Amino acid sequence: MDKTLVDPNRLCMGCMELLENTGVPCPKCGFSLKDYQQPENGMPPYEILNGKYLVGKVIGIGGFGITYIGWDFYQSKKVCIKEYFPKGVAKREQTTTYSTEYSTYSMDVFTVNTKKAAYLGGLKGYIKEAETLSKFYGMPGIVSVRDFFYGNKTAYIVMEYIDGINFRQFAKSSGGVLQSYILFELLKDVIKALNSVHKAGVIHRDISPDNIMLNDKFKAKLIDFGAAKHSGAGQETSIFLKHGYAPIEQYDRNGNQGPWTDVYSLCATMYYLLTGIKLQKAYERVAEDKTIPLNMFNIEIEDYQANAILKGLNVQIEDRYQSMAELYYELYHEYLPGERPQKPAAEAVRQKTMPEIMPIPDITREEAAMQYLKQHSED
Repeated sequence: MDKTLVDPNRLCMGCMELLENTGVPCPKCGFSLKDYQQPENGMPPYEILNGKYLVGKVIGIGGFGITYIGWDFYQSKKVCIKEYFPKGVAKREQTTTYSTEYSTYSMDVFTVNTKKAAYLGGLKGYIKEAETLSKFYGMPGIVSVRDFFYGNKTAYIVMEYIDGINFRQFAKSSGGVLQSYILFELLKDVIKALNSVHKAGVIHRDISPDNIMLNDKFKAKLIDFGAAKHSGAGQETSIFLKHGYAPIEQYDRNGNQGPWTDVYSLCATMYYLLTGIKLQKAYERVAEDKTIPLNMFNIEIEDYQANAILKGLNVQIEDRYQSMAELYYELYHEYLPGERPQKPAAEAVRQKTMPEIMPIPDITREEAAMQYLKQHSED
């Protein structure tokens, strides 16, 4: 699309493509403005932010914010707009009407009476993380932050819009799982990027198959860094997490979170993408760990890579890799530039005593699970 001033009335609010006929559903994405059901607390289409960003439909709602597709009038390109809007803390006056005549009512965000301190603390952290991440603009492996600003008594982060699918969808389209050599190759840039942002003091805290995108150039990018995990008050920080991917420290309001937190979530993500199985909740694994070793599945994977993933999945922080640099070395047997992990050898996973099991050819995941559980129930 040429970088010329675009009439917003001719843009589809679902995909930001030009419409030949504005009176019918978009031929590309099927979006129809008259049939659009505006989510609770979401801004309506056609809002203008910071004088240059056009707001489209809501494309995601999380515990800490609302995500919209948008249009950058200055750059004439679609963008992703994230609005700081912590669930249970923020609210907005509702309206059910919207049109190409820009709204005159307030889009201001208000806070629940007793949670103003939590809201303001999270707002400050939200912008701080955006400012830090903007320094990594253009880095492979993570979504690029283009802009950030205050408005409507909240804050916004404008990011590149990624045309593609997330890794959960990618695995589903590939028969439910991904081949290890494809997965490891795609995640190289993601691990490198995470190592860099960790050094800058930012922890993602929400890595999952849903938050890694595969773009139209077959490159992986981690998204949702701007999800503002800093609520400013302890009671808000551990409410919104993804069971099966969040480590045990995220269930504790005062848990010791750091790079090792993302190590666990990334390894849990890899485990799911390789096996199609989501792990138990981390605290359940303390009492009875039902994690099936990767060598129990019919997966083409090197032993040292399977061991690396399982070590990264250790429940206790001290038993995991402490940095992405360490995880990278154990997965690929090469150092990141300028990195020399303290534990240089690919070592065995420190877990409960477990017999060595030779890979079983032509066995289904269900059969592998049953064999493992039966074996350990007899111990």
